[in-house]
Amino acid sequence: MKKIQFDGAAIPNPGKMGIGVVLIEDKRLIAKISQKLPNLGTNNIAEYTALLTGLTKALELGWKHIIIEGDSKLVINQVNGAWKINKAHLKRLHAQVIKELSNFDSYTLNWIPRNNNSAADELASKALRHKADGYSRAGTKIKEVTTDETKTKTETKTKIETKCPKCNGDCIFKRQEFNDGSRNIRQECPVHGFIRYAPQIEPYLTLATQTKKKIVQKKLF
Repeated sequence: MKKIQFDGAAIPNPGKMGIGVVLIEDKRLIAKISQKLPNLGTNNIAEYTALLTGLTKALELGWKHIIIEGDSKLVINQVNGAWKINKAHLKRLHAQVIKELSNFDSYTLNWIPRNNNSAADELASKALRHKADGYSRAGTKIKEVTTDETKTKTETKTKIETKCPKCNGDCIFKRQEFNDGSRNIRQECPVHGFIRYAPQIEPYLTLATQTKKKIVQKKLF
């Protein structure tokens, strides 16, 4: 079974774009792509570009039967023909995807939750890290790619950062959901504003939930 998993990100949205793609064959990692895009754009543009990049790589590998997985409901449903495409620039990207898909003998597109798309998500986030980001080195990922003779081993170590890198003040964490169905945890400083989108792990998930509860309580009282 040959599989493409893709993800695209824009920080802020719209803003700088990054893409992440992994290509897997029989549970073995064949290729991975982490790329910062040259132009500014939206999450949707990044997602479509990530898919196109994955398809191009699959064709280079000679793949003819593929399964495609992504956490963008908009891209998956538009390519499957379930959702209407309203934006002209997305129609152009959609047409490019359909053209590339015609080169395969068979394909299936499936939506998956973000936590099941963590490898591609990590690569897209990695592409957007730069020196100006106070947390650019906050996460370290160690991987050994499988071969026929070796076993797979993946270890992820993430340093937890809840303070502002500029003033060392406590940050606020908020859940955000975009029109394409993707969700992020927005980390911001009360003084310096937006810092980054935090990883979808603890304690960030709990901190974002606590912030949401406080907002609801304020509305009630």
